[in-house]
Amino acid sequence: MARWGILLAAILILCQCVPALNIASTQTPPLQPAQSPTPTQTATAQPPQELVVVNVSPHQPGYRIPANFLGLSYEAGMLAQDDFDTRSTTFIHLLRDLGQGVLRFGGDSVENTYWDNYNQPSPNPIARTIRPADLDRLFAFAKQVNWGIILGVNLGDYLPQMAADEAWYALNKARGQIVAIEIGNEPDSFALNGLRPKTWGVQDFRSEFDAYVIAIHEADPDAPIAGPATSESPLWFSQFLNGDSTHLALATHHIYPLNASASVLPTSHRYASISQLLSADTSARINTEVEALAGAAAVQHFPLRIGETNSASHGGKDGVSNVFASALWGSDYLFMLATHGVAGANFHGDSECTGYTAICLAAGQHFHAQPLYYGMLFFHLAAENGQLVPATIQTSVNVTAYAVMGDDKSLRVALINKTEDQDVTVQVNAGQAYQSASILSLTAPSLAAQDGITFGGSAVAADGSWTPTAIATISPSEKGYQVSLPAASALLLILR
Repeated sequence: MARWGILLAAILILCQCVPALNIASTQTPPLQPAQSPTPTQTATAQPPQELVVVNVSPHQPGYRIPANFLGLSYEAGMLAQDDFDTRSTTFIHLLRDLGQGVLRFGGDSVENTYWDNYNQPSPNPIARTIRPADLDRLFAFAKQVNWGIILGVNLGDYLPQMAADEAWYALNKARGQIVAIEIGNEPDSFALNGLRPKTWGVQDFRSEFDAYVIAIHEADPDAPIAGPATSESPLWFSQFLNGDSTHLALATHHIYPLNASASVLPTSHRYASISQLLSADTSARINTEVEALAGAAAVQHFPLRIGETNSASHGGKDGVSNVFASALWGSDYLFMLATHGVAGANFHGDSECTGYTAICLAAGQHFHAQPLYYGMLFFHLAAENGQLVPATIQTSVNVTAYAVMGDDKSLRVALINKTEDQDVTVQVNAGQAYQSASILSLTAPSLAAQDGITFGGSAVAADGSWTPTAIATISPSEKGYQVSLPAASALLLILR
């Protein structure tokens, strides 16, 4: 039975043991009890919660969310380490609970990574060398978790034959696991970081990219190719696709809404802060960018994947990228991408717990689910084996709503409250009658919390597993399904 089927069965069993609740009141839910006033305080009446209305059209199925939509991205140099090993059981549990997915290896380090199938010294003494044993270890790990692989190859040093040799080896060993061979990383920055002359532009990149494709296809004519892996300039992305790009299996681009560099001023719209990450302005800006990218890819009939992304570039920011705010941002961001027909997204990371990575290596020894992981888990349970259906929202508050119709005919409504202190009541008009309604809440002590995060009443266990333990059931009213959505929380309403 699929992971979703197992969890849904558990939800239904638990629901039978919990009396039906009508939680349409404006009271704070049990997970966040109201504090009694101390002798030195005076209790004050709380203003009524704003009513947010969500109208769902379950009979208008739209984009089917791909099974491998979720992904993680890593620096190519990490392949020389042993993190991706079948003995990493906690890491394996964490990935399995996200369903199928895609591991992408690229990043800046790919331009300083060399493939050696002959045990020869690297031409660059400070470069990372990837050898067959490193890829073999990765393939065994990916097979165990049932995740595909996007394998980046070095374009910065312009060694097309080396890239072709690496692609041939990977496809010969693990053809069914290779989603694509991605050529280079962020070529639109090459002229800025010294990898190419200042005059180097998109047409120069195209000439080099095509030479790589020819070399790779001479080694393996069926090799799937991904690119252009741009970041700074969406214009480069569209200009590249407008040329002869018929060989692309995936069109890839990178997005970081914020910038964690110390040189970015607090007045900048890209300054890394919790308020900026969750702001409606940031969401609108990224939505506009994704709309343009998706449009350019659709014209050429290429699937678009955001091959590298996260909250803030330069590794993320401690206190922003590794706190609960990133879970709410991450889940909302993933749904937004899906509404534009994006084929998937890979959150970039490493092993450091102070940055933006979804899964870190705590104390250098134990794999640990960071807050962003919970956002991915929330999205997975809502989206697995399902199609988006229209969900319109009426509100002046920073609350978003998305709906998915599952293959099992369950309607899953995701509600995300990105405000810091504004509880709301949400009225969901589901468009038809359902026999049962269950709720799993994603909560934490605050937006800035790094610990105390739970989904469905449970934290991710030390061994990487997760099982919901607190599931509420509700009954419909004349006004549909009404639920209380506290500030800084998300809620998954499952109707069957």
